[in-house]
Amino acid sequence: MKRVLLVLPLFGILGLALWWMVVGWEAGADAPMEATDYIPMVLGVVLTVALGCGLMALLFFSSRQGYDEAASGVPDPNVAARPARTGSYNLHVRPAASSPEGTANRHADPETPAPLQRTAR
Repeated sequence: MKRVLLVLPLFGILGLALWWMVVGWEAGADAPMEATDYIPMVLGVVLTVALGCGLMALLFFSSRQGYDEAASGVPDPNVAARPARTGSYNLHVRPAASSPEGTANRHADPETPAPLQRTAR
């Protein structure tokens, strides 16, 4: 019942927004658009796309740098610890033939967590 009380007003707002869109579209259907009107329209589209791209770049940057961790500073036990970035993906990786336990591609140091494995697609 709570879900219906939440969703019903949202559908009402959506209906009002669609009605307002149709009324506005019909009101401006016969209005001519001059050449100088295209400049703000193109600028608005370009700046909106640039803003979206910038925000997505910040999202990926903050996710990869670890800024999206819990605010308490306590690491989430469900998330595997990432190895420190050293600039090389092949650092501390042993070849499969030198692994007697069958644990190929593990770090040489047993206290260091395993690197993330890349899979072929």
